[in-house]
Formats: sequence, structure tokens, C-alpha cells
Amino acid sequence: MTRWTEFYAHESCGKCTPCREGTYWLVQLLRDIEAGKGLLSDLDKLADIADNINGKSFCALGDGAAAPIFSSLKYFRDEYERHVTGGGCPFDPAKSTAWADEGSTAHQEVNA
Repeated sequence: MTRWTEFYAHESCGKCTPCREGTYWLVQLLRDIEAGKGLLSDLDKLADIADNINGKSFCALGDGAAAPIFSSLKYFRDEYERHVTGGGCPFDPAKSTAWADEGSTAHQEVNA
């Protein structure tokens, strides 16, 4: 989610405050959560910031930035909570890639 939101923050033209400031703060909160410095209250802040962006920017970029936040909080809130309560990302990044199955040819090519 962080990389996705970083994209929106980078692509923001900066003309409207909700998008310019909102995407910046979404990135900061997501980075803190990923690094184990987040709080459970930050999850509500994410939703609040996304709500302040959604429908309030000059173009659709703001809505595009808010939508994945709303969706991920709705469907994967427990994973956010695991990041907060576990002091960082509980998932092995190597296992969440296309080449996670060590028996696959893609994994063998990458590690060759």
C-alpha cells in the first residue's frame, strides 16, 4: 500500500491542498506503520485523511489515492493491526513475490 500511495503523492501536481497535503500524510503514516512506529489510532487517521481527499481535489488523482486506502482498511484492517501490534511488517517479503515458490523456474533464474 505504501508504494501505491507514494506513486499518488509523487504524481500530485500540488495545485489543491487536499491532494498535495493528504497524499503526503498518507505516505508518512503508512511508512510509520510499516516500520513498526504506528499506532492503532493511525488507522483511523488514514481513513480520515483519505476522506478529506476523496471528492475534494481538482482532478481524479485524489479520489484514486483515497480509494485503495478505504478498500484496504475495509478488507485488510487485521493486517494493518498486525503491523502495529507486531512492531512492523509481520510478512516475509520474499514469500510475497512471484518467485516465492522455490521450486519454480522463475525463482531459480532470479537466484542464479
